[in-house]
Amino acid sequence: MHYKYSVLSETGLEINGIEEGALSVIKNRLKEKNFYILSLEPDIFRSIRSCFKKRKIKAQTLSIFFQDLVNMLKIGISINEAVESLQESAGEPLLTRALGQINEDLIKGFSLAVSFERTKVFPWQVVSVLKVGEKSGNLEQVFTDLSLYYSREADFLRSLKNAVVYPLIVFSMLIAVMFYVSFKVIPHLEALLPVKGSAYFSTRLLLFLSHFLKDFWFACLLLPLGLVFIYLRLKKTSTEHFADFYYRIPAIGSVAKDASLSALFSSLAVLERNGISIIDSLSLIKETISYKFLANKVEKLKDYITSGLSFSQALKKDAFFPKEVYAAVKKGEEIGLLGDYLEGLSKYYFDKVTRRVRIILSFVQPALLIFCAIVLLFIISAFIVPVYSNLSSIAGGNINF
Repeated sequence: MHYKYSVLSETGLEINGIEEGALSVIKNRLKEKNFYILSLEPDIFRSIRSCFKKRKIKAQTLSIFFQDLVNMLKIGISINEAVESLQESAGEPLLTRALGQINEDLIKGFSLAVSFERTKVFPWQVVSVLKVGEKSGNLEQVFTDLSLYYSREADFLRSLKNAVVYPLIVFSMLIAVMFYVSFKVIPHLEALLPVKGSAYFSTRLLLFLSHFLKDFWFACLLLPLGLVFIYLRLKKTSTEHFADFYYRIPAIGSVAKDASLSALFSSLAVLERNGISIIDSLSLIKETISYKFLANKVEKLKDYITSGLSFSQALKKDAFFPKEVYAAVKKGEEIGLLGDYLEGLSKYYFDKVTRRVRIILSFVQPALLIFCAIVLLFIISAFIVPVYSNLSSIAGGNINF
């Protein structure tokens, strides 16, 4: 949510501005600067506009961007010069604006990771890994890892997009047909439909649905928005109970959990390969991760390790992490190849997500065809047969159904 504020500074200067975030957080932030708040009210139009504004850079764009950075660093171009050069050649407007802001922040003296973070358009994995690259001085390897990771993610998203286009088109057409029939067809032919006690159940149901759509069409439009809101709340919650429910949602929950694990272990693998201790790695990830529930899990792992447990023992104590994670990490610790095993876990869960999504989508098209057949049979039994039967009776026909 965006808020407009007007404050007085310690010198009596009136300052107006706009902040994004929770109301309580913004109040505390202004008070910490010793500002006297004159007004603080929500900016509804800006908040609505931000909902439709693109907030994250596409995986394919990130893959190409980081590969370009690698190539520039290899030929001796500094990171500042590389960012400035890529700003001029970037094809995506969101990336162009972000690189412009990064370039300005670098000139002001901000670190590379902080500059990326301030744009708020890069995933949390990018920020956490960049912090490592700056500490280790091995930005070239970090950019290579990021390029490979987002290239793999882009391939997955491309296949997912190709698979869901047809089902979405068919489903949208079905919804459009339902609204058209309810608003334009049934009202004109309702007099021909038998609606008394002896009427077909499907006929009464069809009329009920038609009237419901006509009277409460706005509820049908708000329902998808409500489901999206609930999904986002469950995803961002830090409460164990709700997060557990989120991960138990059929099909979606297990895929979401595996995707989170893949991203987590990929970041840990990059950090480990660059010589960052597991405690420092978890701290970096916890600072940049946007998913509160997972951030709490990372914090708990860090506390276990600080108390004297190994990483594998810490994973074993939390039932959130599957048994194969504990076994793989333990093996990696024993033979001194923890980074390789973490990368293997990341790839394992990424491939698992890919397989599950493809299996789910393979059932979507047959399910849509069956759904279309059911809708057709429903319309025939609820509309065509009763109307024809009624007309036959009026005409003195002997046809019975």
